[in-house]
Amino acid sequence: MVFSSPTFLFLFLPLTMLGYHLLPVRGRSRNWWLLAMSIVFYYWGAGSAIGAILWVSIFSFGAAWAMWRYARRRHATGRAPLARVPLAVALAIVLVPLVLFKYLPQLAIQGVPGAVHIAALTGAESWILPLGVSFFTFHGISYVIDSYRNGAPLTRSFPAYLLYLFVFPHQIAGPIVRYAEIKDEVESSRTITASRFGYGATRFAWGLAKKVLIADSAGQLANAMFDSAAFSGQLSMPTAWIGAVAYAVQIYFDFSGYSDMAIGLAAMFGFHFPENFRSPYTSHSVSEFWRRWHITLTRWFRDYVYIPMGGNRKGRLVEYGALLTVFTLTSIWHGALAGFLVWGGLQAAAMLFERATGLRDSRRFLAVRRILTAFFVILAWVPFRTTELDATGRIWRAMFTGPTDFIAPQLVTAITPFTLAALLLGLLAFFTTSKSTAFEIIFRPSLREQTVSAVRGWAIAAPLFVVTIAMVLLSDFSPFLYFQF
Repeated sequence: MVFSSPTFLFLFLPLTMLGYHLLPVRGRSRNWWLLAMSIVFYYWGAGSAIGAILWVSIFSFGAAWAMWRYARRRHATGRAPLARVPLAVALAIVLVPLVLFKYLPQLAIQGVPGAVHIAALTGAESWILPLGVSFFTFHGISYVIDSYRNGAPLTRSFPAYLLYLFVFPHQIAGPIVRYAEIKDEVESSRTITASRFGYGATRFAWGLAKKVLIADSAGQLANAMFDSAAFSGQLSMPTAWIGAVAYAVQIYFDFSGYSDMAIGLAAMFGFHFPENFRSPYTSHSVSEFWRRWHITLTRWFRDYVYIPMGGNRKGRLVEYGALLTVFTLTSIWHGALAGFLVWGGLQAAAMLFERATGLRDSRRFLAVRRILTAFFVILAWVPFRTTELDATGRIWRAMFTGPTDFIAPQLVTAITPFTLAALLLGLLAFFTTSKSTAFEIIFRPSLREQTVSAVRGWAIAAPLFVVTIAMVLLSDFSPFLYFQF
């Protein structure tokens, strides 16, 4: 079940919302209802793979308590705690589902000897990847580490922790929210005002429109080009560039649309989720791009990997080593495939170049740098999408040296007035102001108070929602791209 499906829009969401708001504000009944429906939401889409998120839930919560009790016991006997050994053990246990379900099959398919043997014994290559396993694993890891740093578990309530990990708006594809950020909201009664609910509904409608009207339509062009590269080899320069740009549009509007919908849904249930995108295609450098793209993942790696390794406080060598480590892990987080490693390597190389030359902090030649950054990002998305080196090479060669006198038949078939309009609208993401998002420009919201102009909401969001719903009913099912992670 995805946010843009008729089942979610016309059955699950209305039922969940109705039950939630019929229950009293005081007490825990609303939380129990939301937890129960979030479990239903996950089981609906993942079935028996729900065991993976239950594993992470139980062991991350238990690990925080075990580390605290262990430290207290050693302190009481006058012995110093073994600093990070319990933490390392806890993290290894929490990572088990991610390693088994995501990386073991991928490594086995690529022929890594040890992985092939284990996969043959366990049948791992036929295992179904649990939905959102990378996301809920990172939620669990952040809770364990934050509890370790806090010196005590962040909560004593296992139901409250389950709600944090299971709550359906961020369950499958983020944003990556830390327990401390919504601790008060999880553990206390949440009063939802009409203005806050209106903000949530408007933000949800905006994200749904981005997904259905732009991402899915641009995706048809992208798929046509990448299919040409993978199967027929009928690539030309126009074909390659149209497809690559279309994929850049698709992945941004798909993923940021999901984040908008998640933030909006959370607001309708009284939660305040952090922002995840801030006009990344308007960046003047790759470093700036990563301050605007998938912000909560960047922040996660910064706080749990980059800074603990020394960050920029211990000289250039440590700084560059930490940066390379972060992007190696970022690549692997998406998958243990060659294309992701190439994509991450390109990002790391660009950021190292910007730091070494001082371009990261320079304010010169901004217009030129914005254009160059956009071209770099589009080129780097190619290995991310193909995940294969051969296909990546064919597309890159076509983009710069391919014939210019034809367009692949698959792409010609995919070009319609609607897909072309979606692509042109999506390209606006490269040309808008870098100071505000399109949502902020159109609706003038207060992100802190989670309010939006009622006039703009009714005048723009309501008709947009109606048009989008019509498209949902007329179009084929299209999952969110980041569900695969």
